[in-house]
Amino acid sequence: MSLRQLRASLAGSALAGSIAACVLAASPAAAFQAPSGGWTVTIGVMGAAVPVFEGADSMRFRPLPIFSVRAAGTSARWRAPDDSIRIGLLEHDRLRVGVSGRLRAPREEKDSHALQGLRRVGWTPEVGVFAEIWASDVLRLSVDGRQGIGGHQGFVVDLGADFVVRPESSYTLSIGPRLAWASESYMRSYFGIDAAHSALTGLPVYQPSYGLRSVGIVASAQVALTQAVTVHAYARYDRLVGPVAEAPLVRFRGSRNQFGIGAGISYTFDFGGPPAPRWD
Repeated sequence: MSLRQLRASLAGSALAGSIAACVLAASPAAAFQAPSGGWTVTIGVMGAAVPVFEGADSMRFRPLPIFSVRAAGTSARWRAPDDSIRIGLLEHDRLRVGVSGRLRAPREEKDSHALQGLRRVGWTPEVGVFAEIWASDVLRLSVDGRQGIGGHQGFVVDLGADFVVRPESSYTLSIGPRLAWASESYMRSYFGIDAAHSALTGLPVYQPSYGLRSVGIVASAQVALTQAVTVHAYARYDRLVGPVAEAPLVRFRGSRNQFGIGAGISYTFDFGGPPAPRWD
């Protein structure tokens, strides 16, 4: 190969490498920066006692999944028990931004006597964006906005701050306040009462507007029994406010005070193969 051909070959390789780098940088996979050594998977289950419906004065048991994926060899990222599913697309220093999702269970008359005569709200995937920043080594601030698709067509925003401490390497404790906001469409789907439903239930007609839904606090604990097995627990309290607190469903058939508690266990293992997106 002549010197001219060698230079042309190197230039072509550099151009191809630059194009490939640009494509990877523009793709979500670049943000994950997963090595070729596979990934680390965490799976588990949590049993939780939660309100039968938002605004209920009674609770029910519900199993909740624990799941996360990260590049093999990277440390686990702390997440709050009420975090949505989050996929980071931009991560820089202490800032993380990406897409989020949550699946909201249906609300049906059969769930509670208090819901008799009220509209059914079906399964609702919520998709949106989130941003979280570690203001210090122990303080995380978070905002998550999601649009409902299906059962409700509203927009919801969750704001939170978490004080996170690790007194020992084997366990992590957290506590922090919460604010929840919702659009008018969400409020009317779950708390609105039109003339027809008023006639069926005896509750007054009510057409709520957008606004704050609740203020609350969440505490959690994670204890690593071994390198693979971790025990999780959390407790939560929310006080319904604004249009939700004034809703006839809450005033006459429910409660402004909402509680939640749960405990579970997870198992972490490495899995070989091509790199996977970081999903937690």
